[in-house]
Amino acid sequence: VLIAAYLLTGGVGVEVWQKPFLFGYYITDALVILLIGFSLFLSFPQTLYNIHRAHLKKTLKNDSLYEGLLPLVSPLLLFILLTVWVVLSPGNILAKQPRLFLWMVGVAFSNVICKMIVCQMSSTQPELFHWFLFPLALVVYAAISGLLGWMEEVVLAMFTALVTAAHVHYGVCVGRQLSEHLNIYIFSLKKRVQE
Repeated sequence: VLIAAYLLTGGVGVEVWQKPFLFGYYITDALVILLIGFSLFLSFPQTLYNIHRAHLKKTLKNDSLYEGLLPLVSPLLLFILLTVWVVLSPGNILAKQPRLFLWMVGVAFSNVICKMIVCQMSSTQPELFHWFLFPLALVVYAAISGLLGWMEEVVLAMFTALVTAAHVHYGVCVGRQLSEHLNIYIFSLKKRVQE
């Protein structure tokens, strides 16, 4: 889909994204529908099928199906909360602050997935609910209930700063722990000098 979008833009020009394509819909609408459709109807069922198959073959890292499905809980709840916020936002937050909102979405999902990967690599059980979900649920509730009012954009900026700082902190901590475990300096393969 992405390659087709690049080829279309290169061949026709950026104007193709600014004019209605079919029945008053823009190509960007079709692109979003394709991306969501592929995720829901191809990727998600394939993931569930892989977990089911691994459970039947007893090749899951952990024995129970619950532990196999556990990594899906936080990303799914994060997706649901963010979707509810966008759809029910009285201030139309996505239209007012698209870059900031998408930055927050990307960083939040990155942090959740990075923690899942580290848990998988270290054979530890991931937490059922990522800690981002609790403040996000409060923000979403306050936003859709109208409690935030004109402060919705400010709260989005504050939550984005919190999520970004937490993700950077997590990356630094994991990097430090790995460098100590592997006895190397960060961004170098040279061994540390033993004292």
